Amino acid sequence: MKKHYSEILLFVCWFLTALNAVIIAQSVNGSVNKTMEQDKLIKQIFDEVNSIESVRKYYEKILEEDSTNYDALTNLGVIYQSAGGRENMEKSLGYFEKAVKFHPKRARAYHNLGILNSIIGNLDEGVNNLNKAAELDSKSPNSIRQLGIIYLQNEKLNEAIESFNLALMRDNKDTESYLGKSLAYWLLKDYDNVLAVISEMNSLGLRFNRMDLLLADVYFKKKNYEKAMKYAKLDEEENSTQAESHYLLGVLYEICGDNDKAEFEFEEASAITKQNPQASLELSINIFFNAEMK
Repeated sequence: MKKHYSEILLFVCWFLTALNAVIIAQSVNGSVNKTMEQDKLIKQIFDEVNSIESVRKYYEKILEEDSTNYDALTNLGVIYQSAGGRENMEKSLGYFEKAVKFHPKRARAYHNLGILNSIIGNLDEGVNNLNKAAELDSKSPNSIRQLGIIYLQNEKLNEAIESFNLALMRDNKDTESYLGKSLAYWLLKDYDNVLAVISEMNSLGLRFNRMDLLLADVYFKKKNYEKAMKYAKLDEEENSTQAESHYLLGVLYEICGDNDKAEFEFEEASAITKQNPQASLELSINIFFNAEMK
């Protein structure tokens, strides 16, 4: 029996690690609606296990015997948060609140409680919980970076930059914090600082997906059309099935008077958006945070 439970626990730990990664991805784009990639990951996870119900029941059984069990409370919180919907979110909130009540010195539940509160619109509570998680886990950039992302989503851009800088003090190679910082400057229309952040990343050998697209847009806004076209072409080569660089190249060719190439790129962008209703011609922070980090 002990061996059986040990095997179950190993499986459960793997499952919750993968599932929690999906939860974090959802929090980044500010929506509980899953992207196609997240749907695929969840399906893959569910296909490899008998049933999410067995995992939920396993932890609920643990709570019947130990109502303050930290792993059971936090993992049930993740399971119900993943399920979405108002009732499940309320259950998730309850589990995380119990976890921080019974285990006030452990960071994970505060971190997840901060994410959940931000998703359901309790920004102040989300900020407080993430600050607490960052305080308890003082060497990790994760919670303070997540705080920056939440500020970014809520257009509190100076606060976002401050949070990303604090995260980078903990890990000066934290790619996501550099990304968040560059996007905050981009939203502030401080394009010189966007370039400065990306230059710093390049000096450290760091890169985020669609970086060339962001650079193309920055140079376009600075009216340096030659560099804008250079980086738009690089992004188009890497992401030919995405609409944004096709559309930007169309605009750039039109400015340069090359109407045939402009028409071609506009047609490519239009075809992509017809095939994929979720495709966008406009840049947003979700384009970059949804992409997998290199």
